[in-house]
Amino acid sequence: MKEDFLHYVWQHRHYDFFNLKTTDGVGVSVVFPGYHNFDAGPDFMQAVVNIGGMRWVGSVEIHCRSSDWLRHRHQCDEKYKSVILHVVYEHDADIQLGEKEFVPTLELKERIPREMFIRYETLMRMPDMLLCRSQLPMLEPIVLQNQMSAVLLERLLRRQAVFQSTLGSCQQDWNELIYRTLAIRFGCKKNETAFELLAQSLPFRIVRAHLSSRLQIYALVFGQAGLLDAGERDGYMERLCYEYEYLRYKYQLVPIGGHQWNWLRLRPQNFPPLRLAQFAQMLFETGNELSDKVLKTGMQGIRTWLSVAPDDYWQTHYMLGKVSPKHASGMGNAIVNSLIVNVVVPIRFSYARFSGDDGMQEDALALLERIPYENNKTTRLFSGSAFPSKSAYDSQAQLELMDRYCSQKRCLTCSVGERIVRARGAP
Repeated sequence: MKEDFLHYVWQHRHYDFFNLKTTDGVGVSVVFPGYHNFDAGPDFMQAVVNIGGMRWVGSVEIHCRSSDWLRHRHQCDEKYKSVILHVVYEHDADIQLGEKEFVPTLELKERIPREMFIRYETLMRMPDMLLCRSQLPMLEPIVLQNQMSAVLLERLLRRQAVFQSTLGSCQQDWNELIYRTLAIRFGCKKNETAFELLAQSLPFRIVRAHLSSRLQIYALVFGQAGLLDAGERDGYMERLCYEYEYLRYKYQLVPIGGHQWNWLRLRPQNFPPLRLAQFAQMLFETGNELSDKVLKTGMQGIRTWLSVAPDDYWQTHYMLGKVSPKHASGMGNAIVNSLIVNVVVPIRFSYARFSGDDGMQEDALALLERIPYENNKTTRLFSGSAFPSKSAYDSQAQLELMDRYCSQKRCLTCSVGERIVRARGAP
């Protein structure tokens, strides 16, 4: 028996509540089970319970065994003095609050439907990472779709909370927030920290002042990245260095240092210098307001903007000063899709909620439905299951579902797992 199952049973009243009595024979009726508390303290707060004909309002603590109260040392914690009822699966010890006062205890061992517990235990013991896979066919497709929509909303709201926090350090400037977010995503996993440091060391207000000059934008990006001092300089590097030295002195800039960049196990197309060149070109093509590109541009316009190819130098270079065979230097579809999914959509959704624009929220979600389904280690776990897998709308929902529910076995807080556990009939 696990406490999370007992929490679920108590919260949703999935127990026989006819003629309830405490372990010492006093009648009990539950008016309201309370609000589930996920912080320190009793499990449920502000519960309303009638005990022996008297109405009590307070906290409810839930344990597998009564003695867990002592094992968890609740008797030493002032928070637990508000407990009006101790709900346990098995009663094995009387719990004393004061010299003559005992905590009223309700035992549920014989009151929980056995079939429900068996279904829960079966689900928890599945060897598949997607615990519910074998039982999904018994559910209506609308149940799966509703859960996917719910967790996708959770994912976007979580991103919104991060943006709101970051916005403070950006002086409430959405251009700066978008700029930093784009920079991080350009770095992918290997170099997202280095790109973030770069964006913080080179504020967008400085970039915006030089958007009319591609050379100066490239100089600022590569100079602040600390890559202009590496290796032998060719003519291209000399021009960048000349521009950067002037701009560095003008704005008192401090570069982040070349040691911040990771090169290990990267394909040439993902080498930091080429990524930085693509980033610089994207900035050069933003026009006057970066926010307009992200918040107002349609799908085709966004793709055109993000599918950037840096200047011709990068068709024969992956690194500064080292010639390579001619190659494509533009942003591939996979990276463009990733930027739309991880930057454009959450930024647009967050700004829509910030400004109260419901239409923009719907537009942000609609963009996800026009992006191909993402193929990665997590989404492959859903392969062959009944979960919809048509677009990035579905893959983003699956990422959240696996990360926040499946991997933590939080099936009872997922409408899919909850429906399976309380289903009538055999598991």
